Amino acid sequence: MSYPSPLTGIVRHDLAHNVITLGCPFTIGGFVKLGARETIIKAQFTSGPGVFVISPLPFSADSDTALGGLPVKYILAPNAAHHMAIKEWKELYPDAKVVGCRGLGRKKANEGVVVDIEVAEFDKVLSAKELGMDDIAEEEDFNFICFSGHKNRELATYHGKSKVLVVADLILNLPATEQYSATKSNGIVGTILGKLSIEARLQPYVSGALFKDKEAIKKGIKAMSTLGFETIVMCHGDIIEIDTKAKFYDIFKTLL
Repeated sequence: MSYPSPLTGIVRHDLAHNVITLGCPFTIGGFVKLGARETIIKAQFTSGPGVFVISPLPFSADSDTALGGLPVKYILAPNAAHHMAIKEWKELYPDAKVVGCRGLGRKKANEGVVVDIEVAEFDKVLSAKELGMDDIAEEEDFNFICFSGHKNRELATYHGKSKVLVVADLILNLPATEQYSATKSNGIVGTILGKLSIEARLQPYVSGALFKDKEAIKKGIKAMSTLGFETIVMCHGDIIEIDTKAKFYDIFKTLL
């Protein structure tokens, strides 16, 4: 799997004045259209304003514009699969700290990338300070949950100020309408995917394919449900902004 080069069809979504997502087409197997998305969160650090980048896409002019000239403080790989563009971002922002799940350091070592913070799986809400992020000025704005029961060791981020929850593969919300909105057509596959609903069709598959320990997943989901999110951003599929908590509970109803 790889991103198309050059990266085209980028769609910007401003969720709040300090939270921006950039989505783009991302196809696997030559025909399955999942879409991809990076999330840029602007925050206050002890050294001044900066940026937290989650699941970065290959760097583009759109990324540069979204950053608004602010320094990148953290680059986060939200699970063991979403790290392909980290090396490029680290080279552009060498002072940024790389954050990821346990084992990411071994994966990136061959690329010469040092993972500064490797998060063990706790299945509970963790503060930025607990993970060693001592330079976040408004530390209560960031919380994290690492899922030990997820095959890709999912690392979810909650930004309290914007009430935005960011996940990678924990939730899919296909078809990826927004991520393909700048392209001419979704084709036949896009039409077929458009007839599927996340609640009825895809979530059971994801649960079976990526949930290696449902009891551990249940613990993490219950911890996540205590957070006050009003928006869920996922890497694959449309952002959930309406009736978000109700949809969250419906997705995970068999676990909760």
